[in-house]
Amino acid sequence: MKRMIALSCLLLLCVYLVYNTPQISKKNTEVETVETGATNDLEPNEEILDVILPEFEYVHEKDKDKEVDGYIVETYREYEVHRDQNGNIIKQMPTSNYEYVRYKNY
Repeated sequence: MKRMIALSCLLLLCVYLVYNTPQISKKNTEVETVETGATNDLEPNEEILDVILPEFEYVHEKDKDKEVDGYIVETYREYEVHRDQNGNIIKQMPTSNYEYVRYKNY
């Protein structure tokens, strides 16, 4: 019983020291902010394409579809798409990646 009381007191002392240490309580209160002067109204040029992360989408290219050994093979080409804040496409570039979907022709 004495051992449990001693361990409980030690635990309470540790909790008290952890939550009342000045370094922890003041750690996040001294955050400095910096004005960058950046604006949100950027024009679609090459500089904005460096800032915007591209999305990659596959587009079905129907003219490359063919039938091979009783299977229909559809061709999808990957495109790198840059969009503005409104979702409008600024730039779309084809990549060298293709995906193929094959299914039985009945």
